[in-house]
Amino acid sequence: MVGKKWAQKLLKEMAVWVDEALITPVQADRIKGRYTKELAYNQLMSWVFTLGSILVGLGMILFIGSNWEHLGRPFKVGLVFAFILGFNLTGYFFRFGQKTYPKLGESLLFLGAVSFGAGIWLVAQIFQIPYNYSNGLLFWMMGIFPTVFLLRSRSILVLSSLLLSVWCGSVIFDSPGTLHYLFFSVLAVIVSLSYREKQKISFFFALLASCLWLSHYLFVKLGRDIFGIVAYSMSANLFIAYGFLLYVLGLFHAGHERFGSFSVIYKFLGTFLILLGDYSLTFSHHYFDPGKGMFPIFSVSGVSYLLFFLAAVGFSKFASGASPSEEGRREAKMVLLFLLFQIVAIPTGQLGTTVLSTSYNLLLFAELILFLYVGYLLREELIFRTSLYFFALDTLTRYFDTFWRLLPRSLFFTLGGLILIFGGVFMERQRKAIEKKMQAKEETIHE
Repeated sequence: MVGKKWAQKLLKEMAVWVDEALITPVQADRIKGRYTKELAYNQLMSWVFTLGSILVGLGMILFIGSNWEHLGRPFKVGLVFAFILGFNLTGYFFRFGQKTYPKLGESLLFLGAVSFGAGIWLVAQIFQIPYNYSNGLLFWMMGIFPTVFLLRSRSILVLSSLLLSVWCGSVIFDSPGTLHYLFFSVLAVIVSLSYREKQKISFFFALLASCLWLSHYLFVKLGRDIFGIVAYSMSANLFIAYGFLLYVLGLFHAGHERFGSFSVIYKFLGTFLILLGDYSLTFSHHYFDPGKGMFPIFSVSGVSYLLFFLAAVGFSKFASGASPSEEGRREAKMVLLFLLFQIVAIPTGQLGTTVLSTSYNLLLFAELILFLYVGYLLREELIFRTSLYFFALDTLTRYFDTFWRLLPRSLFFTLGGLILIFGGVFMERQRKAIEKKMQAKEETIHE
């Protein structure tokens, strides 16, 4: 069965074969047509099997639900175990036994994992066992980890990473004043499995869950004081520091033979957190008691400075020659410079809202230019597009901030609409032109 990565590698190799006159362009087109059609068919069948399995599962659940009250307790428990074992054994048979319908087998294994989660609450309901959603989600994750580990199911791995975020949110709702450090043990399991399976989607959701836990950490440590100007500034900088640390981890992964594909996830999320944190500090009118505010305790400020320090050490290592390419060293030097600017800007929160807002507006604009240049320099379209979208968002925000009270409402919205339309057209043209240059540069390097 043709895989997506295999087909992409084949297409790149064929371009080299044509240039070296090993095959003719006509032969290359015939090979391309054969394997791209097979790839499209495989993807279609994967969706068909998945949708069919989900519909069968929903149909059975609805049928049982409509007759649930008339069933005896032993029969209910038997049904729960029958669903779990049936889906898993059938999925194993199609994926590993016959090996003729691996996509169907994967879909059935996924349904088995979903059935296991539903079974936890059904059994608790049948026997009137007191439970809360947090514990149920935790048992669900723990129960499907063996399937991921033994059967190497990528879809169940993605499900477990999604459940991690949901579990973290549920824990916050159930006990908002308590930090649960068990989160890191579960996170370590999902991250290690994501690396083993090279599953980028599950890894991305796991990193998002870590951001959710970090938000809870801030609310537990600061409480209502988080809306004071000094505490909010340090809280935003905690996320910014985390973003820089993720970015430098992306540099460590770049060029790695096995895990190089994770680099773009680290760098994308790092860029997003840096720009989002700076953007949130560009306003001067959303603080609670802006003239007051406690200086954040060490558990917040200390962690922020520690993350900044670790990121700075990593960037320094790459800037001093650890990166094999000149572009990588230049990237590390530029990002390190802005990391230092970021640290210098932290004390501005104690100088008032105007100084803080002005400082971070200037810093955000400079960092947008930086990441746009880095995305273009390294031909990383995701970083380039993220920076471009934040540039558009910041421009629109500054328009609303500046002209909301200065212009009549009709003129305000009319001009705003025209700016969005013509600005969108201009940015789209520029994006396409720059991305074409990036692709042309990459092809030149490849040749």
